[in-house]
Amino acid sequence: MTSRSLHKTSLAMAKANMRSGVDAALTIAARTQNMFHPGGEPIEKAREAQLMVAEKFDAAVEGAMAAQAAWGAFMIKAAFGGVRTPNDVSVGLAGIAEAAAKPARRKVRANARRLTGA
Repeated sequence: MTSRSLHKTSLAMAKANMRSGVDAALTIAARTQNMFHPGGEPIEKAREAQLMVAEKFDAAVEGAMAAQAAWGAFMIKAAFGGVRTPNDVSVGLAGIAEAAAKPARRKVRANARRLTGA
């Protein structure tokens, strides 16, 4: 039987992923419209394209570093007896996944706000 903690963690992750999906769709729509609009400065379009790539790279590196730190914390907790059940392992691994995804979610949320004005 799984614990309440695992259920709450899973639900929070699902909600965050759903919100990120909506934010990503808004960002893609806004960027596509801006980049393919006949008017506007080409330099601004190039800057936005470069920004897209740089933000993805930054989020990936930040997520990898956060996942590594979370993995280390989980291993230390396990070494000192804080991980006793399969449920503890599941919650710990979910925490690592959450740490890895959080930077990308933050970037996509900021982009959606910036590009849509919301």
